[in-house]
Formats: sequence, structure tokens, C-alpha cells
Amino acid sequence: MNDATPDPLTDIRRDIDRIDEAMHRLLMERGAVIDRLIAIKRTSQTGSAFRPGREADMMRRIADRHEGRLPLATAEHLWRTIIATFTHVQAPFTLHVEQGPEALAMHDLARFHVGFDVPLEGHAIPGRVVEAVRASTGDLGLVRLEPQPAGAWWDALGGEGPQVMARLPFLPAEGHPAPTPALVIARPLGPGSTSEVSVWAVHDDGDLHLSPEVEILAGVTRNGVRNRLVAVPGAAAPAPNALPLGGYAQPAAAR
Repeated sequence: MNDATPDPLTDIRRDIDRIDEAMHRLLMERGAVIDRLIAIKRTSQTGSAFRPGREADMMRRIADRHEGRLPLATAEHLWRTIIATFTHVQAPFTLHVEQGPEALAMHDLARFHVGFDVPLEGHAIPGRVVEAVRASTGDLGLVRLEPQPAGAWWDALGGEGPQVMARLPFLPAEGHPAPTPALVIARPLGPGSTSEVSVWAVHDDGDLHLSPEVEILAGVTRNGVRNRLVAVPGAAAPAPNALPLGGYAQPAAAR
């Protein structure tokens, strides 16, 4: 007869091991699905694997169902790393990061969203980030949102060149580990793009008043001409002669 008292920690550790194994097997299964996706889409040498609208929907579902002790930011980081890594498997890319006065914060923001398998390349100023994306076949750029930057770097966006693809952070919260506001830049994505919020360049002589729904992301005044980078819900131009520069999925409200 065995009179040993059962150790409750043994059962708990067994449950943890079971869950860990299931998570690993599911990740491997996801990798096998990606192999099938590559075979169908044949995107191994292009940037067409980016789907910012689908990624935004995934983040919203995670936030909606999240509960318990695990911080939401940790769950977001895990899923962002999974998404970015498998996207990189489909179509290898580099993330070009502005490394101006907030270089460390921008590095943290980049690694929070793409993990460590996606290579980073730093650039001193936003304009060089944009040019690096322009010269690539499918790289991304990360530019810090500074209300009064040294120059209107967004003048290099639009048309057939790089455009705004996303805005970060997407799930902002007090104490978020990577809170630096930034825009993600990419070459035109076609059907993969999303524009719940559209981004525009607006030029005027200082007397143009914009609708209250228009958010001014950045602005520069030179020789009496005001050049503003703005965002507006939907696709309607915020002003006559405004230049379209892309768009992004609407980030969640701060928690």
C-alpha cells in the first residue's frame, strides 16, 4: 500500500509540459501550412506576403479574447514575432529603422514587432529609411512620428514609391514595453493594403483649417509654406490638392 501524499505541483508541472508541447506542435503545424502557402502563391522572392489589414484583425481578436495574468503586450509580442517570422520565411525582407535621437526606443519597437529573425538596418534620418525601402524589392521601413521633424521626409512618399502601411503601437497601453509612436513604410502592396485611416500630405500658406477629425501627425514650415503629414478616417481627401501617401488600420484605443 502506497501512503505517499500526492504532490499537487507534479500535476501542475505535467499540465505545463503538456501545454508547452501542444504549443510547439501547433507552431510546427503552422510552418507546414506556410510551406503550402508558398507553393501556391510563389512569393518567396517578393514582398507580397505582407497583409497589414489581416494582421490588424488578428491583433484585435487577440485583444478581445485576452484575459488572465499574462500581460496583453506579451501575447501581442509573441504573435507579432510569429507573424513576422513566417512572413520572412515566405518573402525574406529587412526592416530599415530610423535611429536618430531615439535610437534605443526605435530598436525596442522594431524587435517587439518582428522578433530577432528579421534583420534590422539602421539609418540616421527618416529620408534614408524611405530611400532604402524604395531601392528594395520588399523591405519595410520604420520612422518615428515626431510632431516637428527637421524636414518633411514624407515628401518622398506616394505615387509608385513607398507608402505608409501601418501605425505603431497598435495596441497601446500604459506601461507598454515599446510605446514609441511610428509609421511603417512599404512599397505599394496592392490588394494587401488597408486604409481604414488614410494618410496625406497637405501644403498651404498657413491659413488652411482642417476638419476636427483630421489628425496632424507632423508638420514643417519653410519659406512661408506649411507642409503637414495628416491622417483622416476613411479615404476622402482632407483638403483640395492633398497628396495621398498610403494608409493604415486604426490602432486600438489605449487601455
